[in-house]
Amino acid sequence: MTEEASIQFLKWSPLYESERPFQIFMDILPDAKDQRKTNLAWDEKDVLVEDFRERADEFQVDTHGFTTRPLPGFTELSDRNMIQTEYIPAVKRLLKESLEDVGTVFVFDWRVRSSRSESTADKINFSDQSQPLLPSNYAHIDACPISILQRIQNSFPQDVSKILRQRIRAVNVWKPLSHPVDEWALAVCDGTTVKPNNLVETDSIRQGSISTNYYVKYDEGQKWYFLKEQTPDEALIFKHFDSEPAVEAHYAVHSSIRHHRVPENAKPRKSIEVRTLIFSESFEGSGDC
Repeated sequence: MTEEASIQFLKWSPLYESERPFQIFMDILPDAKDQRKTNLAWDEKDVLVEDFRERADEFQVDTHGFTTRPLPGFTELSDRNMIQTEYIPAVKRLLKESLEDVGTVFVFDWRVRSSRSESTADKINFSDQSQPLLPSNYAHIDACPISILQRIQNSFPQDVSKILRQRIRAVNVWKPLSHPVDEWALAVCDGTTVKPNNLVETDSIRQGSISTNYYVKYDEGQKWYFLKEQTPDEALIFKHFDSEPAVEAHYAVHSSIRHHRVPENAKPRKSIEVRTLIFSESFEGSGDC
């Protein structure tokens, strides 16, 4: 089953040839000469999104950049302690069972989202993981290779050289909470249909840190997929980076989608995502966030 939905794509500007794309998620000093918080512009496109549930076996992380696996239970995760002591260990087990070449799974972040959250870009407290974020309707990849390297350097300063000799992947696990998704479903784009020149490095500037992610320009050859009315027992697994050159897909772009038809009694989307680095060898000192 295929339906049409809308996604925001980065609108290319000649400005980016002389100035890096950027977003600032903090207050700017009132006497700063440049008061811009971003130089990004967006182009909303209608795309066809296919429900891949009936042929899910055809889509795997190494061949397309994403897959789905059962992850039953954990329908309600309102407590930080439950997330860290019960849910995150379950996610790590899922990844070790679902992917090949997994020695260490390092969880460096998790986030909850709600489509009726009161959070806005100007009010987000990124240090509070339990603060619900709104779904992101922008086609993107969470991290560029340079940000992944910085994450490794910051988290494993004594083991950097050892880790860089291994296979390194950045992988997310995403699933709904409470009830099936009625609005703002998460869609993933087959990584083999995304051309490298569709990806634009963008700096995200927060208090005390600068990270780099990819926003994505639209291309009619991109192929998008989702799980229609995805349930809390179904997890999406998708990849942002893979150091193994032989795999077909090194990443999968993702975005929440704006459905053109939403039930009148639609419930707000609630979800949780867990962000991980996966190393091909096991080693000590891989404590999580």
